[in-house]
Amino acid sequence: MKTICSLLFTLLVPLFSLSAQSPNAGSIPQRLDDYLTAAQRADRFNGVALVLHKGKVLLHKAYGVRNAAIKAPNDTATRFPLLSITKSFTAALILKLQEQGKVSVNDKVSQYLPGFARGDSITIHQLLTHSSGLFNYTDLIDEADSALVCHPVPKQRIIDVIQSKPLSFRPGTQFSYCNSGYFLLGLVIEKATGKPYEQAMHELILQPLGMRHSGFDFINLPTNSRAQGYDTLTARYYSPYPHPDSTVLYAAGGLYSTTGDMLRWAKTVANRQLLSARSWQLAFTPHRNGYGYGWYTGQFGGKPYLRHSGGYPGFMAEFVYYPAEDLTIVLVNNFGNYADSVFPVVQSLSVVVFGMPDELWLPRQEVQLTSELLRQYVGRYVADQPGGYGMDIVLRDGQLYSLGHHKDQLPELALFAGSTDHFFPQKYNSRLTFERDSSGRVMRCIIEENGQRFAWKKVD
Repeated sequence: MKTICSLLFTLLVPLFSLSAQSPNAGSIPQRLDDYLTAAQRADRFNGVALVLHKGKVLLHKAYGVRNAAIKAPNDTATRFPLLSITKSFTAALILKLQEQGKVSVNDKVSQYLPGFARGDSITIHQLLTHSSGLFNYTDLIDEADSALVCHPVPKQRIIDVIQSKPLSFRPGTQFSYCNSGYFLLGLVIEKATGKPYEQAMHELILQPLGMRHSGFDFINLPTNSRAQGYDTLTARYYSPYPHPDSTVLYAAGGLYSTTGDMLRWAKTVANRQLLSARSWQLAFTPHRNGYGYGWYTGQFGGKPYLRHSGGYPGFMAEFVYYPAEDLTIVLVNNFGNYADSVFPVVQSLSVVVFGMPDELWLPRQEVQLTSELLRQYVGRYVADQPGGYGMDIVLRDGQLYSLGHHKDQLPELALFAGSTDHFFPQKYNSRLTFERDSSGRVMRCIIEENGQRFAWKKVD
């Protein structure tokens, strides 16, 4: 899934610091709960949240329903797919095997998969860091393929798909997020251990950590123990989405878990347990695009984090760890589509723990404005603050959109009218208000979020 961020931080993160203001009233656990309750009511979160700070659980609570048809609620024992968070576990297993002398990250793929095309030119390191140039096999999967991928698929069938496509670049020269690389890592693990990948994961990672409620065959779990996934889930409408078999997602995204088990993983990561200090250092060392071995590195509000997200229509998941603050946030959510993310929810929860002002989600109702009125907002806007930040407001097929002047500032966002001159983006807890001069001409746009307010002057 495409990653999206807090709207103001995406636009203006260099312009202000998270330490600028005092916190709102109320205890941190209560504010976390209030925020998630409001987010669930506004159809922005439906799942289970875990917030761990300095070894103390601040919040561990379920929200919404695991099955909308029977109105069965989520609880902290509900199992959810971790999807691409699986990559952090697969990378940890590779590093454990390296400690045992069974694998080296510098080995060629051909050493373990001798028949794999171009295996002599790709290393395990390149598989781990998404720099192999391999075709991403999941690009070929959508809902129309559910009759195939919701049942066990032979590994060779997926290998054949990966091998049939040319490399998109010379291995080691670029970054391109690639599930194929982690699929092959599962096969490397099987060759190195002489055991199925799933068994090796249980024996070397899950069992030592006591993660007894985690595994791989998600779609065949009892229905009362797992969440149903929905591409759309609101108080008024829901649409179930078929989840693929674990043999399809495999070492790239096949692991399921509970937040109780993920608490064990969170403590392991924070305390650098299970693996050696050297292995954890390798895992967290960023390479191209800030990606290590199964981890993204980055920062929010100037605070560095280690992170991985997971997403497939029906489910979203986030694992974010701020080392300096010893703060871990885990979210599992059972709705979503390709353009969705729960990372904005992570950011708002982070703001609460960091002691910054926060705002609750409010249910928002779209109203229809005429094209004549919408055209009045079209134009170029520049931030009052220095730095050259700007956005264009455009109108396409009766829909208003905002576009950042720089590609790293702002993704294209559809803007929905709450009333005349007042708009909101669906996936952000933000408000855009257009202000007019005495003649009624639109003169600027005000963006507000989490107690922050920034003005953008209309320049044409």
